[in-house]
Amino acid sequence: MNNDQIIAATNSLIYYMPYIILVFGNFGCICNFLTFTNKQLRSNSCGWYSLMSALFDFLYINVGLFTKLATDQYGNTLQNVNLAWCRIRIFLTWTLPCIATGYLVLASLDRCLSTSTNTSLRSFSQIKVAHRMTCVPIILYSLTTSHQFIFYDLRPKCSALPGTYSYFLSFYSIIWTSFVPQICMFVFAILTFRNIQQSRQRLSTTTPTNNRTNSHLITITLVQVLCSSILLNIRSSYFAYTRFSTSIVKDDHRKLVESLILEVTSYVFYANFAKSFYVNTLSSKLFRQVFSQRLRRIYMKFICRRQRIQPSTQETQVHKKY
Repeated sequence: MNNDQIIAATNSLIYYMPYIILVFGNFGCICNFLTFTNKQLRSNSCGWYSLMSALFDFLYINVGLFTKLATDQYGNTLQNVNLAWCRIRIFLTWTLPCIATGYLVLASLDRCLSTSTNTSLRSFSQIKVAHRMTCVPIILYSLTTSHQFIFYDLRPKCSALPGTYSYFLSFYSIIWTSFVPQICMFVFAILTFRNIQQSRQRLSTTTPTNNRTNSHLITITLVQVLCSSILLNIRSSYFAYTRFSTSIVKDDHRKLVESLILEVTSYVFYANFAKSFYVNTLSSKLFRQVFSQRLRRIYMKFICRRQRIQPSTQETQVHKKY
């Protein structure tokens, strides 16, 4: 590709991709809300973590992409002229995806505990424990990302302070927000597989409904962990490359290629938080059934409400006639 083709591809990506992710991401998050608010799933600890993860997926997609659209396509300069908004946006676009990933880590930990042969460990896989743990990712990532309120400034655009903090931010992104949660999810997934192999009969001691729900939630969680690890690694790998290649002299063509790859990996990162519903639908028959039931219930309520309104309207018209 020559330089003009690379520029055209980059511009097309910037123009179309945010709308695609916004449409599919918001639709998927709303469908996740409908499904995981079903009593069968929301009363399960793993289902609760999945619901909370979907909530922060929704917040990140909309906060991140709407503000990116405003800057890239509609000429909004607030981020680069208002220091308070600069720091708030940076904080939110770093913290919200970390919180969403944190709930996925908790979901994978919950599935690991639920399949353990140790009764004491299994006791932690309960909805009351999940409710108490809800605030942990929010507090943890809010505190560990709060440094951005101090070390981001208008120079003249909103960006991190150069020097030591810039290097710290790179390693912080690669290690704390990517490597650590992925390692945790990978370890919990391995332990879950091991627990399942060691004690396949244990789940039969629960009720058939709970047994089926737990089995499907294990599948959903493990597939989500696998997909998230792949998508997050794409972004982290490129972020690491940009940091360790700063000393390399680059010509204009290479800079344009890297700019295109930057946009691709950026939207891959956003897509990670828009994928949940579609991955759940493909990986679990129970999820599809619960989602279908919720849709039918909403449709029946709408039909019943419409039928109640129409007769009352007709009766009013009859009374007026007489």
